[in-house]
Amino acid sequence: MMKNLARHIYRRIRAQLLQRMIPKSHASLPTKMDELCIEVIGFFHSISGIGESARLCAQQLAADGYRVHCTSVETFFRKPKILPWDWPTPATHPGDTPAINCRIYHLNPPMLPPVILQMGITQFKQTYNIGYWAWELEAIPDEWINALRYMNAIITPSHFTTRVIQRYTDSPVLTATHPVTCGATSSDIRTRLNIPAQAFVVSSIFSFGSAMERKNPLGLIAAFKAALAHKPDAYLILKANAGGDSPEKKQLLDAIAGHPTILLIDQQWSHADILGLIQCSDLYASLHRSEGFGLTLAEAMLLHTPVLTTAWSGNMDFCNADNSFLVPSKPIAVNSSHPEFSDFEQATWADADISVATQWLTDIYQDRRLLAAKKSCCAQQMQACIDRHKYQHALQHLVNSQGNSL
Repeated sequence: MMKNLARHIYRRIRAQLLQRMIPKSHASLPTKMDELCIEVIGFFHSISGIGESARLCAQQLAADGYRVHCTSVETFFRKPKILPWDWPTPATHPGDTPAINCRIYHLNPPMLPPVILQMGITQFKQTYNIGYWAWELEAIPDEWINALRYMNAIITPSHFTTRVIQRYTDSPVLTATHPVTCGATSSDIRTRLNIPAQAFVVSSIFSFGSAMERKNPLGLIAAFKAALAHKPDAYLILKANAGGDSPEKKQLLDAIAGHPTILLIDQQWSHADILGLIQCSDLYASLHRSEGFGLTLAEAMLLHTPVLTTAWSGNMDFCNADNSFLVPSKPIAVNSSHPEFSDFEQATWADADISVATQWLTDIYQDRRLLAAKKSCCAQQMQACIDRHKYQHALQHLVNSQGNSL
């Protein structure tokens, strides 16, 4: 109880005091690309969506010709460094000005004060500072509003999040789609899970720490049980991070008890294994209640695995009736004990229609030709979305808005 009280007090101090201690920089972006030196700040060594967003950002900016430095912040939060991340120092040439003049923080507002204050206010004031934020509701927390005061610009991964944040600030808010790429994939996942090669496999990936109510695996379990629980060659694979002895894990185990073809895997896997699971699946499913982007949905589409998903929020930048199996929804009140969402008594998110999801699963199982139509276009359309909304385009817009050009 004392630990929870201390955590609550710290959150209040951070939101109301520390956020207000950070001044806004008056630095501008340089006018030419070869003068721009960007530091990307995030959880580069962590297995998480926010860590992956930082890694993808650095890789795309470097590929587009920018000089990029990376600063990983696990030590700021006393977190372990799990993933290797070895980023080369950008090469310099005679006449270069290598000083960092732009920082992109792949950290949502609650994480910013500890990082900015430890790195130093003086450094913060010397650069143009961009927050890369993902959010899942149609209103943002008060702490986020306080943080908007000191960021020069905000970039988000979806038009959904961009439109929400634009309502709270006059600063630029732009969209840059996560530059999702698919690297090596493990090819033996079905064998390791003892799943026959010809079985029908639906997979879903989520984190217990991302508010299970938002990811809504219970809704997917209900739809799968209604459609396919009696089919011995139909499997639902739920891949989560380590759930330990959490109430959320117990709730899932209770929901799948007695159904041997519904598997919960909550051990740590490599990214290649996770991609391998998606790739060997016939269908990737997410009946989420809201997504700031939908990273695993994007990865599935790039791997030519069709997706079944809620037709609402960030993933609708790249999911449509041609490339995905869309599930309609109705708005319901946000009801979550997760600290990010617990104060939103009047907010709503989407409740996917389980009956429609059930019908889709039934139809797809009975007629696999339905998958072929989605496979034919999902990767191409996903890549087109990424190419249309690159970091390079957002930076160009920011420079142009200053009256300059790269």
